[in-house]
Amino acid sequence: MIHCELRICVGCRMCEVACSAFHFDGVTRAMSRIRVAKLENVGVEMAIACLSCQEKPCLECPTLALTVGDNGEIILDGDLCTSCEICVEECPVGAIGFYDDLPLFCDLCDGATSCVTACPSGALSYIEDHRDSSLASFLQADGNPNQKRAHYVSMQGEPIRKGWKNGLRVDS
Repeated sequence: MIHCELRICVGCRMCEVACSAFHFDGVTRAMSRIRVAKLENVGVEMAIACLSCQEKPCLECPTLALTVGDNGEIILDGDLCTSCEICVEECPVGAIGFYDDLPLFCDLCDGATSCVTACPSGALSYIEDHRDSSLASFLQADGNPNQKRAHYVSMQGEPIRKGWKNGLRVDS
């Protein structure tokens, strides 16, 4: 899975640029499989890609177009996908995009992890053996993907904001 260290993410969106450039002949946020949530009202930014959660609610695909790859990534069979967007709705953290009538899942760039390479602050890393899930509290999250991302980032940023309130440095 792609992990974002919230304490050092600067919200530059270079990960989105690298991702869309790797997968398409263009660069736009709509084509990216990683999304940056910027919560300017609380001062945090965080890139979110598929967290390879244990629960995998996105697999509730009625056409069985989704499977899990060897590295925990979600694999889409585009021939079976009917563009119903159930997987997009089911993702508790809003990590699934939708472009050209197909859902966009982080596929780890076939091992190249272009977003990790492009991240200028070093906030992104690839975690190979991710088995834990902290998503239980997010599984019932309501809202569209943008709202779910904002909720996830807000909850992840809560300890940092408490530290700021107590005068702690971001890097401590």
